[in-house]
Amino acid sequence: MASNCWSSRLKIACFLLTATCYTHLPAVADSNSALIRPALKSELITQSLLLDLTTAGNRLVAVGERGHIIFRDLGQTWRQAEVPVISQLTGVHFPSPNIGFAVGHEAVILRSQDTGTSWQVVHHDKEEAPLLDVYFTSANTGFAVGGYGLLLTTHDSGVTWQNLSDQLPNSEGYHNNAITQDAKGHLFIAGERGSVYRSGDLGKTWQALSLDYDGSFFGVFSTPAGQLIASGLRGNLFMSLDDGDSWQAIEHAGEQTLNTGLVLENNQLLLVGQNGEFLTGPAQALTLHTLPGRYSLLAAARQGNELLAVGRGGVHRLPLPETSGR
Repeated sequence: MASNCWSSRLKIACFLLTATCYTHLPAVADSNSALIRPALKSELITQSLLLDLTTAGNRLVAVGERGHIIFRDLGQTWRQAEVPVISQLTGVHFPSPNIGFAVGHEAVILRSQDTGTSWQVVHHDKEEAPLLDVYFTSANTGFAVGGYGLLLTTHDSGVTWQNLSDQLPNSEGYHNNAITQDAKGHLFIAGERGSVYRSGDLGKTWQALSLDYDGSFFGVFSTPAGQLIASGLRGNLFMSLDDGDSWQAIEHAGEQTLNTGLVLENNQLLLVGQNGEFLTGPAQALTLHTLPGRYSLLAAARQGNELLAVGRGGVHRLPLPETSGR
């Protein structure tokens, strides 16, 4: 069976906040859930634990602990969104500049229709495992993945959600930590114990892929050049050039867990990880960097000429590689 400690963007939060597994927040007076109450406003929110970061048009949106969601327009300061929950929020994705979705503990799913300024609850199940990532293939169709093999889908822009967990070849209930789609339309889920699943029919059926690795993957993403990258524990990094049929390990100088990554200009990669480590460069020639303060980094995004990461300590600015188009 899967371990009791959540992997993914809770993710490494159980490593960041304690050295033990996650426990629920103290209950508050609410007949439905301990976490359905508005997130508190904080002047220090940009220094709080943030677990994911994405773009919504020209805007950046980050999510994190205690229902915190912040956003920043190009050249402006960060602002806190109106959020109806204090759940730990672990993943965020915008299929269009206006419409976005965030997921988190108690299987909460939030939707924004104003580029992340305000959010509404569209799904919640306090008995369900945490959701750890979310991805939409179109304005209507999306997927949310989480602990113990949880897989949810929607075909009406998040109004209703169906449980497809039994469609995965995951009888052990390994945690699903990340989901993405490549340029060919394949969907990929990466998770615990080296699990990677692929769907070629927009999530109707899934196939387990074989890798020579049994540690957890925390991130998976694809590049315009057709590379599929999976990142995980202790710096383990793998690449596939054939849609996941075969994989090769990527050697680099880092030793810390790699949480996720993104593609910069000229097919350069950025991968962010624990203890302030991050990697930049082409897949076969990655350069290791260390953030001052060694804050663990959980996600990254680019806005204009800035490269930003989030994690412990909030928002951090990273140096932009010289060849990535300043």
